[in-house]
Amino acid sequence: MKKKIKIGFLGSGWAKVAQAPAFSLIEDVELSAVASPTELNRQKFMDRFDIRKGFADWRDLLECDLDLVCVTTPPFLHAEMVTGVLESGKSVLCEKPFALNVSDASAMVEVASNSPGFALLDHQLRFHPAVRSMKQMIDGGEIGKVYEVRTVVNLASRNRPDLPWSWWCDASKGGGALGAIGSHLIDMNRYLIGEIAEVSCNLSTSIPYRVDTSGKTCIVTSDDNFAMMMKFGPSSVALGSSSLMHVTTVGAYTWFSFEVVGSLKTIRLDGAGRLWEVANDDAKGGRSLVDAPRWKQVEPMLPWDELVLQEKIRQSSLAVHGIFAVGFAFLAHRIVKALRNKEKSLYDAAGFSDGLMIQKVLQAGIDSNRLRSWVKI
Repeated sequence: MKKKIKIGFLGSGWAKVAQAPAFSLIEDVELSAVASPTELNRQKFMDRFDIRKGFADWRDLLECDLDLVCVTTPPFLHAEMVTGVLESGKSVLCEKPFALNVSDASAMVEVASNSPGFALLDHQLRFHPAVRSMKQMIDGGEIGKVYEVRTVVNLASRNRPDLPWSWWCDASKGGGALGAIGSHLIDMNRYLIGEIAEVSCNLSTSIPYRVDTSGKTCIVTSDDNFAMMMKFGPSSVALGSSSLMHVTTVGAYTWFSFEVVGSLKTIRLDGAGRLWEVANDDAKGGRSLVDAPRWKQVEPMLPWDELVLQEKIRQSSLAVHGIFAVGFAFLAHRIVKALRNKEKSLYDAAGFSDGLMIQKVLQAGIDSNRLRSWVKI
């Protein structure tokens, strides 16, 4: 009988949407323990995923026999919790944004370098089949020379003014669209194209006040939408080219589009996780906007074990939560493989060094917004 891989969770919010359901799909995995300070949330999580051990204090969870701990708490708690997990000798998967600042991120990288377990960052889109296909097409030269990257993310998640104030509204605690969504997009750009050299960013808050649970009106100090331009550096396949990002969480509808424009083709990932391509020579000349582009869907090729996983995903709650939840299932699948094989690293996964670089780009974006100028990384 195979040894069960035991997973623990610090936090019961996003974990109940993605992490726990994803690990539940994988054979010989045991969801063993959860730590959450709110008893009602903790008990619901335990009941839903048949977890026997629950703790109010996250430190008590570290006494359990666990192979991996998922840290899914707000960013301002990451540094202390991740350090505690790694110093206990366990592997860790940390939710993004990685840290509050570059200093904390650097310290976490240092702790990870001296830990026997591996330290991963939850940039799960790297493992989504469509994104892996995009990388193959870019690296193989199929789309030609990369001209630019364009991303539009329109979310309605925070468009209601009566949505209560929370840590997400507090920039000092890591809240905001740049950290929550921008960190994923920065990682996508780095993973597919390469390192980023400089940024120009505008942060905006459309709903400046929210009422907390006690009825007090509080100032929102974080951004609920942003626009950022990035330029790729020498360690990229698109030196000097631009990546444009526009993200809002206060829209009236949901839309996700991540496009890589090449000299031969443009490829696009949509919010349903579908990959599309359109060839340059299919385009009609002139400036007519009447003729729609002739997008063709690209079907990723999967190994047999991921085909089985894909079918399980389609029949689970993950399917309705979009590309981030689905992408996490493929990441979880690889994590369990790595733990079972006692691997010290996970190929193509985002590690803490990636988290540090993303934190530097995020900080450059914040500085650019304050200085109203381009900022070098």
